[in-house]
Amino acid sequence: MNDDRRSFFRHPVDVPIRIFPQAAVMEETPLSDLSEGGLAFQTNVFIEVGHVLKINIPYVEPPFEAPCVVRWHRVLDNKGNFEVGVMFLDEETAFRVRMVEQVCHIKDYQEKNSGLGRELSFEQAATEWMEKYAADFGRA
Repeated sequence: MNDDRRSFFRHPVDVPIRIFPQAAVMEETPLSDLSEGGLAFQTNVFIEVGHVLKINIPYVEPPFEAPCVVRWHRVLDNKGNFEVGVMFLDEETAFRVRMVEQVCHIKDYQEKNSGLGRELSFEQAATEWMEKYAADFGRA
């Protein structure tokens, strides 16, 4: 089931997240996008709509963790890969997501610069990213 009605603007990000379907880590998987209402990720594990998960994003301190429920999934290819969309279960999470979004964008900026031969500390990357993109951050 794919629900294309979205209340929040989705920000594409490429950082690993951890998925906990029960008590143990299911896998570390790439995050596709993140919004105040939820996120999407790619996996090779089929997860039923309605299944409750815990998401962990280790790039922030303390690591971001939030309960969520699977809202939709879709097949990506014939190799058993899926994209899964989840909705956060508590309203407090929406406030914390803004910080996580910025950290993910800064980490991505840092890694892209590293690929261009510019080694930046996280603090240097954060300063540059804020100067270039903070004013437009979150605008749809």
